[in-house]
Amino acid sequence: MAYVRNHGNQIAIVHGERDPETRKVQQQVLFTICSRPEAQEVLGRGAGNWRLDYMLEQRYPQIRFDWDRIRAGIEERMDTLPDIYPYRAGEVLGQFRHDLCAFTRQLGHADPQCMYSASELLREHRIELEYLRDLIDWRLSVCDQEPDQFNGDNAFYWRRRLQPNDEPPEVIEMMAKLDAEGDLDRLEALARLFIDCYDNYAEGHIYLGVVAQRRGDVEAAVEHFERAIEQGRKLFPKRLAKQHYWSKHETRPYMRAMRSLAGALQQLSRYDEALEICERMERECGDVDAAETFRADIYLNMGRWSEARKAAERLVEIWPEHAYVAAFAALEQGDRDGALQWFLHGTLMLPRTGQILLGRRISRPQGSDEVRDHNLGVAAVESLADFLAKLSRSSRAFFKAILDTPTTQALLTEVDEVAQRWEEERRRGVRDAYDRMQELRSVAFSREIATQVRAEMRR
Repeated sequence: MAYVRNHGNQIAIVHGERDPETRKVQQQVLFTICSRPEAQEVLGRGAGNWRLDYMLEQRYPQIRFDWDRIRAGIEERMDTLPDIYPYRAGEVLGQFRHDLCAFTRQLGHADPQCMYSASELLREHRIELEYLRDLIDWRLSVCDQEPDQFNGDNAFYWRRRLQPNDEPPEVIEMMAKLDAEGDLDRLEALARLFIDCYDNYAEGHIYLGVVAQRRGDVEAAVEHFERAIEQGRKLFPKRLAKQHYWSKHETRPYMRAMRSLAGALQQLSRYDEALEICERMERECGDVDAAETFRADIYLNMGRWSEARKAAERLVEIWPEHAYVAAFAALEQGDRDGALQWFLHGTLMLPRTGQILLGRRISRPQGSDEVRDHNLGVAAVESLADFLAKLSRSSRAFFKAILDTPTTQALLTEVDEVAQRWEEERRRGVRDAYDRMQELRSVAFSREIATQVRAEMRR
């Protein structure tokens, strides 16, 4: 519960927070009222229409505010406040100027022509300095703005002062782009920078985990993902239904970290721990489908065929790569017809993934669809490593025979041709190719064609 206290000749709205280690209550200052005119504005008697109560509740959604008591406390302490306060110099310009001078001083002294240690220092921070150079250019290129209803503030700079120390929106897009491009050096350097800069940058720990995982240090990745979960849980807003978790930026780092941790634990063959994380994903976040997709792979690796098949068949409409999991599990159960149907469906949906899972060499992917298919195949090999290592020669031969039948080859050729016609017909508003593609990619079509493929496999 927030309350009011004197803070020198100012009034502070504070919140008591108990230290988890010492158990002592420490005061966290939520907002400081610096002058009588500002207090009048807080009490609703000023000339402006800004609502500090609403702004504070948005800034600190986890804290309760009794505004009747807070306003009464401000009223009692009005005499302690000065009549004027230099808001721009004290609350805006001062800190910016202080930090600007500190950085200028550091960069000015770091002259690599005079000191080799300066060369080392600049090289060590090259990526961060390049980011700052680009950010400065961008900010200066758009700084000639006129005030309007969207970029304004009041005379007391409430918007500026209540701005959370979170990463700016463009950081989210930039880091996702670096991740997609696989630029691990820049991703790691900037993740560490933003973790140090911004209070709640849980995504940074996820990216550090991604970097560690791609470099082969999965144990380190687990530690980063666990740190992201710990920090991400603190960002949750109050009274948010589970079905809205993924749509909110505040909750997404926590859910992404859980998914990443489940994948890393699976990669380490720590299946029981990974299943516990899946249970938490479902129980705490309502992330049922994502939890089930990890379970399907885990169950297959553990030899729990029935559970793997059930999970995979439920998910195949969302993630078609699970058709291969269903096929593998069905064959291990002795259901060759089921294995044939599901493998055919996977092949018509994601042909490159099937080839990669069976260890066949394939050409370089061309176009976004083939790249996606290829990446899913690489990821599937990693996720199913334990199962694939034990897959028998006879089982591999069974699935390779499916791929090599004349019918399968003809259908794969048709899939490519239909995809090309689809692009051409889309511009003309024709949907013949689209309808045929939907038919080829349906589970019903795979069941229908399975009899013909089975007969060819017996020849």
